[in-house]
Amino acid sequence: MLLPLKRTSDQAVGRKQQLIFLHIPKCGGTFVQKTFAPFSSQCPLIVWKEARGHRTYQDYKRVFDQRNDDVHDYFIMTVVRNPWAWHVSWFNYIRAPGGGRLSGLKIEHKQFRKMSFSDYLKWLDDDTVKQTAPGMVKMQQSDWICDEQGNVRADAILRQENLLSDVSNLISKLGIDLQPKPCRLNVSTIDDYRKYYDSKGIEQIAQRHQRDLELFGYQFETPHKAVA
Repeated sequence: MLLPLKRTSDQAVGRKQQLIFLHIPKCGGTFVQKTFAPFSSQCPLIVWKEARGHRTYQDYKRVFDQRNDDVHDYFIMTVVRNPWAWHVSWFNYIRAPGGGRLSGLKIEHKQFRKMSFSDYLKWLDDDTVKQTAPGMVKMQQSDWICDEQGNVRADAILRQENLLSDVSNLISKLGIDLQPKPCRLNVSTIDDYRKYYDSKGIEQIAQRHQRDLELFGYQFETPHKAVA
């Protein structure tokens, strides 16, 4: 989504007058969207059909290029989270009643409802299973914010585990006249993600998310906080 900024002063944004939120699923994006809602009523990336949904940096760049605009004229932010917790959230969210409709992942919903979390981990490594394009559940979080050469193109990376303080700090840095909305627990990870894993599962996610771990510094034992 694209958020016009009402800034109180010229601070860290410099000449960039608007903010693009790269919304990685299951990383607290609902909280971010609600917080910045006063500035998103005329969001072009809601109006532009080809830019709706959980788009990646590369998706947005193509859209902006096609419209003769430069995505780097905008301040780009995102939110990431611990990959082990991320998968627990995905699994519980999609398999819940209504999860297929809310997520748009109807194929995965039908599959996950019959699975244990151990089955889900096997599903992740099975390249033959059917899935909804573009296969978001099997992506790394860094796929949303990196260019084709693997370079991070976000100006600010917030962390779901510290989202309220990170959003508050970003608002102060940008000089925006805004107050963060209260957080709520994400019901898809309301319990401790660590209980879902044995040593094999821990290593599997570490291998799948190697670039995420290198870029964001996460470890399995990251303190657990779940924000919607």
